[in-house]
Amino acid sequence: MSAPVYQSSRYVRTVRTTDDQDFTRFGGRLDAYDGSDSTVAFHALFGNARLVDRDTVELLREAAAGLPLDRLTARAGDATVRSLIEAQYLVEAGHDEAAEIDGLLAARSESLSSGVFHSSIQLVLTNACNFSCQGCFAYNFDGGVEERNHSGESVKPGPVLVQLRTSRGDSAPTLARGDWNDDAGDQARNPSMHMSPAVAEKTIREAVALRKANGGGELTVSFFGGEPTLARGTILHVLRTFGDRYDGVALSYDMTSNGSRIDAELLAALAEHRVATTVSIDYLVPGTGEFRGGQQQRTGWPVVRKAVLDLKAAGVPVSITSVLSHYTWEKWGTPLIDFVAEAGLDSLDVIVSFQAREFFERHSPHEVAQRLLAAVDYGRERGVQLSGYWYQTFQMIADERKWAAQADYKTCPAVGRQLSIEPNGSVFACKATARRLGTIDDWRGVFASPAYRDYGMRAYTNGPGCRGCELQGTCSGGSAGALEEENGSIQVMSPGYCAYMREVVQGLLERHHAQVTAAV
Repeated sequence: MSAPVYQSSRYVRTVRTTDDQDFTRFGGRLDAYDGSDSTVAFHALFGNARLVDRDTVELLREAAAGLPLDRLTARAGDATVRSLIEAQYLVEAGHDEAAEIDGLLAARSESLSSGVFHSSIQLVLTNACNFSCQGCFAYNFDGGVEERNHSGESVKPGPVLVQLRTSRGDSAPTLARGDWNDDAGDQARNPSMHMSPAVAEKTIREAVALRKANGGGELTVSFFGGEPTLARGTILHVLRTFGDRYDGVALSYDMTSNGSRIDAELLAALAEHRVATTVSIDYLVPGTGEFRGGQQQRTGWPVVRKAVLDLKAAGVPVSITSVLSHYTWEKWGTPLIDFVAEAGLDSLDVIVSFQAREFFERHSPHEVAQRLLAAVDYGRERGVQLSGYWYQTFQMIADERKWAAQADYKTCPAVGRQLSIEPNGSVFACKATARRLGTIDDWRGVFASPAYRDYGMRAYTNGPGCRGCELQGTCSGGSAGALEEENGSIQVMSPGYCAYMREVVQGLLERHHAQVTAAV
């Protein structure tokens, strides 16, 4: 009986060489390897990063047309060949790994309408904010704003600043109208842009019931906005009603806030339920105390700084997220990393502008990638790991467990995993996406909607233009909502975004290679 024949996978990539630095094009192929002693190789669909030496790369080159298994073993040894087969760098002759993705998509298509993939709820508690920051993605996607207004919301495009008043007998600021609207029977409920406790409660009950029916043991609930603490009563109601486990389903919570309105009662609840709280701080200018892009709010830096420190002291899992965009470019830098380190936090999430076309026209993909990589290096010196969509793509290459956990949606959970609920009960895939999927009054119907199917079947692969890219199986091409806004389709990528992603991941892989070889 003849030995099986294996060939090198056409999806094997290596870190690009100095002669392969045009990141507007796909790269990192084996035939571009420069013969250095070692490099990082990976699979464009499945990640599976490995440190490989010159002989291994030569073996993979020789196997391009196929070699019998016994000859491969004689050439490189049984352990090496088994490792290459496990990483799918070597595959049976004639096998195309893309067929495996096709199989996953076929199975997904059969079960998608059951809602089995859904595991995360984004509660948009309010479309208002007491800050008015330039570039806020919640108000700068025209299609999404139009659809939300059409569905009964009242969302103002561009900067939003709520009017505050002092309620009688209470010195605390409250919303001018609609703060505690609980008229869940009104189809136009909450026209003032704030989610009632009743809407939040119905949403979570529906989501928990479906998760339980599908055998899912966990559900993530995100408090989002606008500024979610403007609807603090709804946050407290949810935490007190559902706790950390409800009807057999474990609940975890997170919140994204500007950090200006976290009072003692809310702080205690966040700590009790370990609500992972992200405070948005675009940058920090020590001399002036500026910390948000184009801010028009009176809240000073000491208030937000104290909130971060109070959250950490109370035991709340707290983190900071910043935005690198053309609104923040001039002031974004190391002082914020210094604060993260001094506050005793170990990471900083960096969102690269969702308005990709405009951003990369003003700042080249190379300039953006190199600025991020320089910040990564500085952060590591300070004990702070910078992260974001861009870093998660690198992680999916370097960490097989990360790829296994996120392979279907990669970095954008709007692709079938997440649902975003507006204050009136309208359901979207994400705050940034434009197509309404249904309402909470017909929860099961959401998953049968054509719009949900369009988002959910974008899993594993993004669109035709991504085929052949070294990041095909690990990059989502950015936010689904951003792609809709820029291109009118979640299947069409942004060239500037793609070029910056390839370069920044290349830089992270180079750093990974240096760390691994230093440890050997």
